[in-house]
Amino acid sequence: MEILPVTSQFNVGFNSEKAWNGPTWREAPVPVPTETALAQRLERELRAAKGASELATAEVLVPAELLARASRQTLALAEGEPCGSRGAAVIVDVAGRRLAAFKIDPNTLTTHEIHLHLEHDATNWTSLLPQFLKNLTRGGTIIISPQFTIEKKKLFRSQAD
Repeated sequence: MEILPVTSQFNVGFNSEKAWNGPTWREAPVPVPTETALAQRLERELRAAKGASELATAEVLVPAELLARASRQTLALAEGEPCGSRGAAVIVDVAGRRLAAFKIDPNTLTTHEIHLHLEHDATNWTSLLPQFLKNLTRGGTIIISPQFTIEKKKLFRSQAD
């Protein structure tokens, strides 16, 4: 076996300062979800969860502004967290039953959970019908209330706590 010395023939025209003009990993901009993007993600997750559950035959009506308000509050709750909103896991339940769960950024360590609790709207006209009439419909209609509760659960403890 012959050992050849490494000469400058391999470094022809190489300048370490010009090798990479892009930002380093510390300087690279990290995409932060916007309110609209998070509302759309919530909608997609709810549609997927509805299709995979026994609610697939039912019609679920969600107020138009509900997902936008929920995403706005989710982003506000995540502001003081170490990874911000990217470190959030969102858990959605309807009337006490978990319907959907997802991480906002799957590549980021989960530092907190956001629990979004939705309720059925008891003020609509279908709530006045007897249960046997509701069962006669093909799947029924579930109307979600415009009111919801949202809470944050931290998954870490700092030294100050």
